[in-house]
Amino acid sequence: MKKKKLSLFLFIDAFGWEVKQRHPDFLKELMLDSKPLETILGYSSACDPSIISGLTPAEHKLWSSYFYDPANSPFKWTKPLNIFPDFIFRRGRVRNQLSKWVKKKCGFNGYFQLYAVPFNKLPLFNYAEQKRIWEPGGLPQGKSIFDLLSEKGIPYYAHNSAYPDEVRLEKLKKHIGQQNIDFAYCSLGKLDGLMHAKGNNAPEIGILMQWYDQQIREVLKTAEKNYDEVAWYLFTDHGMHNVTGSYDLISDIQALELKWNVDYAAFYDSTMARFWFKNETARTKIFQCLETHSKGRILSDEELKQQGVFFEDGQYGELIFLMKSGIQIAPSFMGIKPCAGMHGYDPADADSKASISSNNPIPESITKIQHIHQLMLTELDFK
Repeated sequence: MKKKKLSLFLFIDAFGWEVKQRHPDFLKELMLDSKPLETILGYSSACDPSIISGLTPAEHKLWSSYFYDPANSPFKWTKPLNIFPDFIFRRGRVRNQLSKWVKKKCGFNGYFQLYAVPFNKLPLFNYAEQKRIWEPGGLPQGKSIFDLLSEKGIPYYAHNSAYPDEVRLEKLKKHIGQQNIDFAYCSLGKLDGLMHAKGNNAPEIGILMQWYDQQIREVLKTAEKNYDEVAWYLFTDHGMHNVTGSYDLISDIQALELKWNVDYAAFYDSTMARFWFKNETARTKIFQCLETHSKGRILSDEELKQQGVFFEDGQYGELIFLMKSGIQIAPSFMGIKPCAGMHGYDPADADSKASISSNNPIPESITKIQHIHQLMLTELDFK
């Protein structure tokens, strides 16, 4: 006997609108409606919490992964690691294993990576996503869809990011086959990793999209066998740009001869540099260095407010410098070398656009990734 209804939300990381247009046969005859969505300035650390809560980063308090907070840093115990040169830990496998160890020691259960944060800087920073956001109580502020599902006692499936896509999909199909869920949220990450490595139009992407097509069709067939009604939405958080060049912004700041953690502190993301100031001299020198910089621009408070990423207390930076699209900061605290593909540039760019598709009409009011939360509420008849 079939169960009444399943609301299925499938997330393919970095399956932006421009990428989707290059793969028109993907789930072609199954999609009733598709449209681009405006993403949020930043990375998945900002976008994912917004999708599941309907809130902006300024509201749920998660934007970039790291922020300057020496008094409350959970990494103070890592100071002895300073005796080791950073190059020893630059290899990906070593860094990944070290990340797992640090995550366990700090008691985090959310997504965590050390990336290439220098060990002599790490004890000055705090980490935003210490809790797993895919379960109740995961957001610093506000409620996610998982809080609401738990409060209402609605059975659901949420992916575990520790597993590869194949396992996440198998677990999803198992729950659907057992008819023990009314709602599912499953995020898939292979495409994002591939495009970081190869760019947004590599031949391998077509092969992966064929695999996703096959896997998602199997999920939908399983759902249709076990539920009278299946409402599904396939969406993403952002697109992907090809990296056209890299720039050593760190050297520009070091040339100002300011003292680290005496005059200023900074975190160098892949596409942004974020600064905190200890004195006005440092603020002036860094502002003058960046206000006419050829590789990017300083974001005004007004623009940050429009993007929903303005923090009155400067938690994530008192000055935000955004690189020109396609140019990656390298070396940065996220990696020593540039990638072939990167996201986190200006949301207005075509390659930044997210996407959503469904077997239902998508309301005109759904224009931003945080609006996906409203679709979840509507499907669940939440008022």
